[in-house]
Amino acid sequence: MIMITMKFGIIGLGNHAINRVMPAIKSSGNSITAIYSRTLKKAEKEGTEYGAYAFSDLDEFFSRGDFDAVYIASPNFLHYEQARLSMESGKDVLLEKQMTLSNGDASDLVGISAKTGRHLAVGFHMRFHPAIVEIRNMISSGKLGKITMVHGTWGGLSQGTSDNPDRRWWTEDEKVGGGSVMGTGVHVLDTINFLLGVRPDKISAFRQPAKAVIDTTESISMEYGSIMAHAVSSRAMKHPRNDLAVYGTEATAVARDVFSTTVNSDLEIDGKVTRTFRDGNMYEDEVRAFVELVRGEKSRIATVKDGEVVVKTVNAAYLSDTTGKITTL
Repeated sequence: MIMITMKFGIIGLGNHAINRVMPAIKSSGNSITAIYSRTLKKAEKEGTEYGAYAFSDLDEFFSRGDFDAVYIASPNFLHYEQARLSMESGKDVLLEKQMTLSNGDASDLVGISAKTGRHLAVGFHMRFHPAIVEIRNMISSGKLGKITMVHGTWGGLSQGTSDNPDRRWWTEDEKVGGGSVMGTGVHVLDTINFLLGVRPDKISAFRQPAKAVIDTTESISMEYGSIMAHAVSSRAMKHPRNDLAVYGTEATAVARDVFSTTVNSDLEIDGKVTRTFRDGNMYEDEVRAFVELVRGEKSRIATVKDGEVVVKTVNAAYLSDTTGKITTL
């Protein structure tokens, strides 16, 4: 079988793109041929690393760059316009979370994807953690019985606001749209959706500081029919157990410290370790899955519609916290 590689253009050069996803594009057998950054020197530096052309003008990036798909890792508030422009320029898109800030923009990207025939996928890498995949298989096979509850936590301890001007947007409400929920909570939300295969019916949430857009800690409770779920994110936990627990009528599965950027987790069934996971690169698998999606093959990657559900869930949770009422999507 001949391996057909994909040429990527890059928009945005944050730490996540430079340290994780761009190396994964290369190591997965694909290539980076064009890089856009507002700072030309930064684009040129990474361009030298990957043999890619550097651009500081977005229109020029699209008109002169030679690439099949775009990986977008810019700040949240830029996602909609850049994803829209990419698809309308005939490019498929791998977009970092969160997909957009507003429900309307999320729905608009769903429509643009359908209208242009371009695929848009969202970078929820936890879908490719082998422990998550194992639990999903156990749910679908019925090994856990009827699922009654799912709980996930991804917390950590923030070291304060960075002086780096490129990260200042993380402190501005209208540009970031949230605090811990945007950093890690959205991954917990998507993981629960991925495991259950449905979207939540009802949402209730609390955050600290209360009613603040940029939260330090957020607790989101959800109802999926008869299944209850709980997602916690925080920047105020020194030594959290970032576990995923799935409770069923036949067994309980817990992936210990599964929420991470690396694979290093134990899978427990009814309190006993049954498997350990220490190997794998979730970002390589994410890139490969994106290529599969574009080719029309079966893929586990989060689609534009999956991204829309998370956007609406985050906004419904904010509404619940500010009004004190249960909300829906």
